Amino acid sequence: MSYLSTRMLSRLSYRKILILFVLTFYFLLLGYKLMRLGIHGDGVEYATVARNMADGLGTFWKPYLDDAIHPVFHEHPPLVFWIQSHFFRLFGDGPYLETFYGFFIGFIILGCMAWFWQRIRQDFQLSPLGSWWPMLLILPLPIFTYMLQINRLVNTYVILAMVPTYAAYRSVAGCKHTILYSLLSGVLIYLGFIAKGPVAFFTFAVPALAALALKSKLSKAAIRTVLALVTFTIIFVATLYLFPDSADFWRGFLKHQVMASLKSERAAGDTHWHLVERWAAEMVVPVLVVGFFMALTRVSFRQIRINRQALFFLLIGLASSLPFLISTRQHNRYIFHSFPFYVLSLAFMTDRIAVKIEAIIKDKPAMRIGVGVIAVVFFAVAFASMLYKKDYPQKRQPFYNDIYLQNIQLPERITISACPEAMILNDWLFADMMRFYRVSLTPEMGNEYLLIAKDSGCEVPESYQEINRHPRIKYILYQKSPP
Repeated sequence: MSYLSTRMLSRLSYRKILILFVLTFYFLLLGYKLMRLGIHGDGVEYATVARNMADGLGTFWKPYLDDAIHPVFHEHPPLVFWIQSHFFRLFGDGPYLETFYGFFIGFIILGCMAWFWQRIRQDFQLSPLGSWWPMLLILPLPIFTYMLQINRLVNTYVILAMVPTYAAYRSVAGCKHTILYSLLSGVLIYLGFIAKGPVAFFTFAVPALAALALKSKLSKAAIRTVLALVTFTIIFVATLYLFPDSADFWRGFLKHQVMASLKSERAAGDTHWHLVERWAAEMVVPVLVVGFFMALTRVSFRQIRINRQALFFLLIGLASSLPFLISTRQHNRYIFHSFPFYVLSLAFMTDRIAVKIEAIIKDKPAMRIGVGVIAVVFFAVAFASMLYKKDYPQKRQPFYNDIYLQNIQLPERITISACPEAMILNDWLFADMMRFYRVSLTPEMGNEYLLIAKDSGCEVPESYQEINRHPRIKYILYQKSPP
């Protein structure tokens, strides 16, 4: 590092240095994943729906995936697709948009946590403490950086869970505009509902949880909850009346998603305690981070306490995650939106450690410069690793090796024959082909292009010729020869 860079770091306040450290640490954890190829198949599928919407194919209540499998995509509520479609319109159809979108969403999630953290501390006259502490505690969660780079819908929904929770809190804890906050929470809960479904309803319990943990008036909490419910209901009924397609969507979603999940019919199930085990495996990581800094700063166990603020966020986390124990169809991603609340609870329990860290950084300029230097190193390593991993196929290597990275040009919005039929779904081939080539796949033979799996026994008519190069891992692409 140059002398000038060191001087610049020394002039930054200790809290800005700590924020810089956290943000570059975030980049370090996620940067090498940003330009890889082959995210989870579901993420490709969701990005495809959003891209098609950006292209003008499909509507808000009738999203379009492809011609053969989901001409109307009723698998999930449409708001996140609509939001992401604007990113496609703005930034184009590059192969890395999904991961950079998740990277951006992660910044907003961290900002929401900081916003909530500072509001609570201000409302209860707690000692000033930088927002870096809860942000630092959520970053090492394995699920956090994993989810953000695979384009799951719940990534965006985390924001649509935190913002209405904040509004619901302000409706009972503030002194001004509390009625407006309760109405706003109803509007925001509706947005969460059309982003992720009934999962959003936990926010209706927030005023009651505030009354229980933060000693706000129960009568006020009841009135604010009713106002939020009425607001939600009015918007929901108005939408059904004004947009008949929305009624069709919710009927299909209720039947094929909600009821099937509650009955554990939609996919293979697990035990009712699987989610608890996964939650514990995730939360042990920030607890270990707390333990490390606790030993480093010599903060005693007596200074770790469950205060009212910690209890409030703990109850929100439980309210937003416990309903999933009803079904045996359990995945850790279902409660991803709950982890910021659990981490905020842990941050309030352990804020004495953060106070001690800030005091050390403040009083020792050399330490402040050292933390800044580490942040600069994090950024440099993250940026270099991002470029080093560019175009590395992390998943589904056969598609990228045999088709995409060969720069094959195909006409858009056509249907390609594929054999065997099972590979269309099992290989997520339908999602990759629509995402990168805007084409649909069908098991019916006779189309201009034919895609088969090597050694599958599929018969190729004599009128077709191969068009992708050797070596091929799995797929052979054919085109009809000119007559």
